[in-house]
Amino acid sequence: MDTHQRITFVDYAGHRCLQLCNAHGTAIIALHGAHLLSWVPAGQRDVFWVSPDALPEPAAIRGGVPVCWPWFASQGMPIGAMSHGPVRTRMWDVAHTGDDVSADKPLHVTLTPTPALTPDDPLGRYAPGLQVSLRVELGNTLTQTLTTHNLGEHPFVLTQALHSYFAVSDARQIQISGLENRPYACKLSGSSHAGHPGIWQLDQACDRVYLQNASSAEHHYTLSDPAAKRKIHITTHGSQAVVVWNPGAETAAKMADVPNNGWPHFVCVEAANAGADCITLAPGGQHALTQILSLMPWES
Repeated sequence: MDTHQRITFVDYAGHRCLQLCNAHGTAIIALHGAHLLSWVPAGQRDVFWVSPDALPEPAAIRGGVPVCWPWFASQGMPIGAMSHGPVRTRMWDVAHTGDDVSADKPLHVTLTPTPALTPDDPLGRYAPGLQVSLRVELGNTLTQTLTTHNLGEHPFVLTQALHSYFAVSDARQIQISGLENRPYACKLSGSSHAGHPGIWQLDQACDRVYLQNASSAEHHYTLSDPAAKRKIHITTHGSQAVVVWNPGAETAAKMADVPNNGWPHFVCVEAANAGADCITLAPGGQHALTQILSLMPWES
């Protein structure tokens, strides 16, 4: 591994990207959607899955970490609003990079979406006055912080997610801890549940929004992959919700950008403000959604 700290422009998976590289590993962020495509910790395999059938720009990229903002799915939005918001298909600009590239400092970069240019732009139409930035920091952890400011004259109900596609050996064999006994809404059945006592495992398909205890500002989840002997630890701030999603075989077969044999190779665990965890931003208000990712030693 190259131990020199650097931030460079590269072409990766058909996209113009920023690459962050230091002794801790590499991270690659597409300017299309500020989409984190890759995080390879030093000596490890990529933490994220990106579909080999991902569609070219201007389509949203399937895999990595799409930025769903300023609404999640179509929650609270009128019919016709683009699912997961418009910024995942918009070009983003580099607003700031870390000035200190000494070996003991994490690398970081901040991106902002290109502004609305026409009156019928979705952001101008549905979210006037909102501004957002995404900061990505590469050290011994990988941190993403999505910060929203309401510069408008009216309150805005914000929903959002960092829609992480984690690469796994077989989604049917992995486990996720941190969800035990938490209430959740199942979007597949339209039902609500008080929670389940055991550690999460996939049963065919999953689309759930779990809610955490609002008295805690920080939440922790661990994705364990026995076949890969890998544990991914996820810490969230500014979020009382986490979305767990895998389409399963039947739905994946209908998705043009997921190969039929692709669905077992990822599971989405998404730091989110969604479902009952909406953020009402008053004029002048701001909110930050953060996820911190790290690898944990495997213990059999």
